[in-house]
Amino acid sequence: MTKIKKGFFRGYNALIAALLSLLGFTTACEQSVDEYGAPMPEYGAPSAEFIVKGSVKSAVTSSNIPNIKVKMGYDSTQTDAQGRYEVSTRAFAGDQTFLVTFEDIDGAENGAFADADTNVVFEDPQFTGGDGNWDQGQTQKEINIRLNPEE
Repeated sequence: MTKIKKGFFRGYNALIAALLSLLGFTTACEQSVDEYGAPMPEYGAPSAEFIVKGSVKSAVTSSNIPNIKVKMGYDSTQTDAQGRYEVSTRAFAGDQTFLVTFEDIDGAENGAFADADTNVVFEDPQFTGGDGNWDQGQTQKEINIRLNPEE
């Protein structure tokens, strides 16, 4: 009697495994495509590009400061001749806070300035662009910084 039960359960388990495999393969074959017909992945998290831009000026003379290294996340740049900069990073599309650092890397060439940093908070950000799927587009803030001379 136990041989009959074992044989029945083996056959039953094999039938269930075959049905589940078949159902799994048929549902996995449906795939979304983008406007060019390329397959789109159906995993991930909504993300967006967060952009911070502005200018760096002297706290004493209000003149523009070139060659200040500005860093946010993995992106860094230097201010141009007018003291302007722009850095960006891609992150989860929601409320975010980023540390932006300002470092005088050229020494006394344009005056020696103390390093500074600030937290840039994106609260309830409004995104533009995006593809309607995982890419939510971009949002930006303008942060103007005044650096103090080094003592």
